[in-house]
Amino acid sequence: MKRILLTTTFLTAFVMGPLPAAADPISLAVAATASAVFSAGGIAAFSFLGFSGAGAILASIAVRAALGYALNALTPKPNNVSRGYAVNALGPILAHSVIYGETKVGGAIFYQATSGTGDRYLHRCIAVAGHEIDSYTTIYLNDEAVTLDGSGNVTAPAQYVGYVRIKQLLGTSTQAADADLVSDVTEWTTAHQAKGVAYLYARFDYNATAFPQGVPTVTAIVKGKKVYDSRTATTAWSDNPALCLRDYLTSDYGLSETSAEINDTFFETAADICEEDVSGADRYTLNGAFLLDAAPENIVLVLLSAMGGMFWYWQGRWACRAAAYITPTLTFDEDDLRGNLQSSTRHSRRDNYNIVRGIYRGSATGYQETDYTEVTDAAYVTEDGGVETATDLPLIFTDTDVMAQRIATIALKRNREQLTVTSAFGLRALDVNVGDTIMMNNTRAGWSSKVFECVDWRFGLTSEMDLQVNMILRETNSAVFT
Repeated sequence: MKRILLTTTFLTAFVMGPLPAAADPISLAVAATASAVFSAGGIAAFSFLGFSGAGAILASIAVRAALGYALNALTPKPNNVSRGYAVNALGPILAHSVIYGETKVGGAIFYQATSGTGDRYLHRCIAVAGHEIDSYTTIYLNDEAVTLDGSGNVTAPAQYVGYVRIKQLLGTSTQAADADLVSDVTEWTTAHQAKGVAYLYARFDYNATAFPQGVPTVTAIVKGKKVYDSRTATTAWSDNPALCLRDYLTSDYGLSETSAEINDTFFETAADICEEDVSGADRYTLNGAFLLDAAPENIVLVLLSAMGGMFWYWQGRWACRAAAYITPTLTFDEDDLRGNLQSSTRHSRRDNYNIVRGIYRGSATGYQETDYTEVTDAAYVTEDGGVETATDLPLIFTDTDVMAQRIATIALKRNREQLTVTSAFGLRALDVNVGDTIMMNNTRAGWSSKVFECVDWRFGLTSEMDLQVNMILRETNSAVFT
């Protein structure tokens, strides 16, 4: 039932303002229905659930819309997504961790045993990710970096030399059981391969001087999951937010069953934007880890935050955009309207802010959550009567202060573009998609080529059987994304 509901509705995220982006279930149903009608040769030829003609169309829309709204009603409110394992967790049932980009993580201890005379050796298998990873960059014991020889024996610092061995397993689909563990522990056999689980096998030789505070915590900087890039038809490590989001959707724990449900045109465009050079670095990157015990839509939200993105389900496929200005190619005027033009010049005080602050995490912060430099504008504070109003925008997958400020600045500028327009348009609006920009001419409103961004798009029938496109448009301009 969940899968049926998912295929008839949408999931959206618009992290830069109070308005959601949407391609709603009614629109999807009408588009599918229209296709069936026209291919059948006309309305009279269409039938559904015992109805025919126009009645069949309305019945089809009603059923599909009801399923869509049912899922929306069951959708939980967003909550915090875990940042992954910071230390070594021990428990009978622990969630898998997913790592994208490069970050420092702990892991879940999924096996431990002792061996040797007097239980001299402690063996621990620590899962850092529930998937194959690219590589381990640095291994730490109690946050102290260690070096290893070819056999995994610690060669520095001196405190651990001769007492610790750490083996690195990447979680490949052909992964074999670690030979040293099989040799040292009788219950661990060659059948214990842990395929698809990236883990560190650590053996500790008891010594009170080496371990004065007990067993050390094992952590690592890890280059995470390899992701597919449809632009090159290759799979490799990447910190591109659009590619990471695509990978999450198409994974067995994601929202999509096959890659056929991905609109690669949108994802490729978003990936290109993320890789645009800004002062010698990519515009947007994504580096972090999360646990799979969070709701999928909340995971999508935090992944989107790394590129200030928006995301929706459209014509049976998932689509996304990265935050960047899109030059409009369509212009609408009074002749395109099919109803009254409703406008709101300002949103509510609750949704208004003139300061953006939050946290980020990366190598510059020692992989600790740190406040990025808050973003504000004195002109906005003046507009708000001198009252400072802040909003919190956590960017847990953004790893530099500069990039965090870039995303926060877009959020602030986007929020200040407050003119919102709602109306029904003719079928020329079928060429508009969520996230597109259009220009509007309206003599009465005094608009000449005024630029708006489409944040909501709905296609449906009126009671007079007139096909219309209902859109919510939010003013924008190129300066928002500068």
